[in-house]
Amino acid sequence: MKIELGCSCNKTSGYLGVDMEKLPGVDVVHDLETFPYPFDDNSADEILASHILEHLRNWREAIAEANRILKPKGLLIIKVPHFSCANAYSNPEHVNRFASDTFRFMKGFKHIRTELHYMDTRYCDKKSWKRIPDKVISWLANLNVWLCERIWMYWVGGFGEVYVELLKKETEK
Repeated sequence: MKIELGCSCNKTSGYLGVDMEKLPGVDVVHDLETFPYPFDDNSADEILASHILEHLRNWREAIAEANRILKPKGLLIIKVPHFSCANAYSNPEHVNRFASDTFRFMKGFKHIRTELHYMDTRYCDKKSWKRIPDKVISWLANLNVWLCERIWMYWVGGFGEVYVELLKKETEK
């Protein structure tokens, strides 16, 4: 089973959609600030949290819930606005800011990958020539994320998104 937390009406194909409102595509209505989530322990192969954690006051508890729900070696994919993105601050519903290292040391997970995306992937036309600057700048940023976040992200106007993959650790015997 694959679960998308906070899917709104834009559920990713192949995922079970969870949101606090019954919108088109929402399969499970649940407030993500209320714990526990309505899923069994070790029941999901993958959880996608795309642009939802910035809205949650207790995002760390949401990550702990994902850990509970995921099977060992299950994948947690996170997409959040980067702290340098104007939308991270301009949206009054955003209560958290994130950097590339925010999720690197989450308890119960092995960090697999972190990328900076120049543009927020929700708003990119993936087939357009307009995506070329995004691909080039993102590629350069991910050569050295540390250097990018400390120096040159300010030269390009900031980054839209942090993309993270975390693998649930196997339980110790």
